[in-house]
Amino acid sequence: MAKKKNEEVVLVEEQIVEQTNTEKNKKQKIKISKKTKKSIKVKKQKEKKNFKLAIKEFPIKIVKELNKIKWSGWDNLKKKYIIVLLFMIFFAILFFCIGLGIEALFRLINVY
Repeated sequence: MAKKKNEEVVLVEEQIVEQTNTEKNKKQKIKISKKTKKSIKVKKQKEKKNFKLAIKEFPIKIVKELNKIKWSGWDNLKKKYIIVLLFMIFFAILFFCIGLGIEALFRLINVY
């Protein structure tokens, strides 16, 4: 009888060891190299879009985005407006002078 009890105890201990080994294996993550990750292509399923809902939400999203914008003050806008006007005047005068120079060059070589 003593042998049977020892055998049963040994069997129970082996079962416990096997269970702990399987639990450890389940918890371990499978490591995949970067090359295999790149070669594996998984297609994601596209979700169907509800166009009616999207059209209804569109103005709301625009208003939210506009509220996120930090608008410049009038003083800052005036300064930028003057800078843009000055650059436009400068380039207008520059291209006018270049045009006069090209015209004078053509008259000099009798093309015009």
